[in-house]
Amino acid sequence: MTSTVATAEPIRWDLSDLFSGIDDPTIPPLLQSARASSNDFVAQYKDKLSTLSPAQLANAFKELEVIMTPLYKLSQYAHLVYSVDTSDDTVKAFVSKIDEDESEIGNLLVFFGLELATFPAEQLQKLANDPALSDYRYDLILTEKTARYNLSEKEEQLANLKDLTGVEGLRKLYGDITASYRFELEVDGEKKSFNGSQLRALRQHKNPEVRQAAMKLFFAKYEENQIIFSSIFNNIVKDFNIERKLRGFSSPITTKLVGKDLDEATIQTLHTITEESYPLVHRYYELKRKLLGLDELTLADIYAPLPDSSHLYTWEQAQEIVLDGFKRFDPEIHAFAQKMFDQRRIDAPVLPNKRGGAYCSSSTPDVDPYVFLNFQGRPSDIATLAHELGHAIHDMYCAKQHLFYYHPILPLAETASVFSEMIITDKLLTETTDIKERQSILTHKLEDMFATSHRQNMFSRFEMAIHDRITNGLLSAPELCELYEIELQKMFGTSVRITPEYRWEWASIPHIIDSPFYVFSYNFGNLLVMALYQLYKEEGAAFIPKYKAMLTAGSSASPYDIVAIAGFDLRDPQFWRKGILAMESLLKELENTVK
Repeated sequence: MTSTVATAEPIRWDLSDLFSGIDDPTIPPLLQSARASSNDFVAQYKDKLSTLSPAQLANAFKELEVIMTPLYKLSQYAHLVYSVDTSDDTVKAFVSKIDEDESEIGNLLVFFGLELATFPAEQLQKLANDPALSDYRYDLILTEKTARYNLSEKEEQLANLKDLTGVEGLRKLYGDITASYRFELEVDGEKKSFNGSQLRALRQHKNPEVRQAAMKLFFAKYEENQIIFSSIFNNIVKDFNIERKLRGFSSPITTKLVGKDLDEATIQTLHTITEESYPLVHRYYELKRKLLGLDELTLADIYAPLPDSSHLYTWEQAQEIVLDGFKRFDPEIHAFAQKMFDQRRIDAPVLPNKRGGAYCSSSTPDVDPYVFLNFQGRPSDIATLAHELGHAIHDMYCAKQHLFYYHPILPLAETASVFSEMIITDKLLTETTDIKERQSILTHKLEDMFATSHRQNMFSRFEMAIHDRITNGLLSAPELCELYEIELQKMFGTSVRITPEYRWEWASIPHIIDSPFYVFSYNFGNLLVMALYQLYKEEGAAFIPKYKAMLTAGSSASPYDIVAIAGFDLRDPQFWRKGILAMESLLKELENTVK
């Protein structure tokens, strides 16, 4: 078995595109300049926006971009540094200071959007159609749509400031606690120490006893600290809904949808279509149980490797596989991915104080993104590498937009990431005729799809349930466990035995507290991509320009308009079913390999 941790150790990112260190001498004057520019901006424009011509208003937008650009970079840098060493008190203090300064400067500038929102709808519509403001047309459209949810300027400022020591403080506490966890477990005759990511990786261990022991140990930590976690969840959800009601949002999830120009009916359709397809999950795990030769499958076994798929990959092998897949698809996309390696924009190794998981970070159009990984050489790590590079590629296409349209609109943020995974899966499938290898590839891909769609749908349903309940009263830890078990049972049915420790899994899902109602976007993106990838298989190279046009759009138009580039209607249930059918076709392919 190949050792991979050592080969990933040298793969550290170079953040010098941003700053030279947390003591970079340019940082204090940057903050001073941003504060001074913000005060000048306030003096020049506050209470005067209605007197500006369209050209003058466009210039105000541009000035705002100039002020915000260095702050975005500084915030990105601080959080990247913190991600690789969550235990360094100096770094924590640095992050806290940057967050505070950014919040204070943001409070100075918050008047701009609020003042625009006071314009009559007819005036905003007229401005949106003025050629001088063409670069900011969608901003003005969204301002008109979201105006009624704004608070007063003082209230918005208060919300920003109180969050620093309120919900943001609780989120940092959660991150600090979970990042500090260390677990002692005997594996393969040797007692070892693991962080959370490493321990969860043991779900891919060949021995079911190790898998189950690892997950019992992992969730025992969360059960031991149930008072802390239930308090964090309750207070963040309660705070969220107090503010939600003050703003006038009709339901918790609409807080995320309105600003992303999505209607709740579309997301309800997404949830419903996904739940209708839970039998696919049952069907798959019944098959996997047979492939593993087990009498029963527990939740600790759902990512277990097949008997003949113990191969681990070196970092160099993973890089070659992913880059070759991109090269076969499109030379420009390959070049974007290659740049991430050449310019050392990836941090790969597992380290004791490094936070878990993986992500892609971007701040401004003029700085290429960075990718954060915990690479351990598993086949799933290759998928993760492709996924996060997909985000980076998406960001590089979005760089054609200005700052306010640079980051992909939320429901489409997973488009390039999941599509990139499909590119690599197809590459691997076309290169092998070996039945065992095909089974391994297909099981990894199907499990990833179920994790991205059905499991995220399950998380989203749980999230909706707890927001509904906590709005009217706090939930105890056992009540949170009970609500979570209901969703687990729906997703897995009788195909998997739900062992008692998994009732604490809700406490280990940071997205629910870090970014409420974000998780549906994973399912949204996965089913969207499955439909898009099916279209690519039908159209071939003719599809690629449409795909790139979707990526380039960033957040400059509604998700409905962006997806329409490919000829799809997000409101049509058949569109979502097309994605489900594409997943089922992979399951049938796997079933055909089993005699």
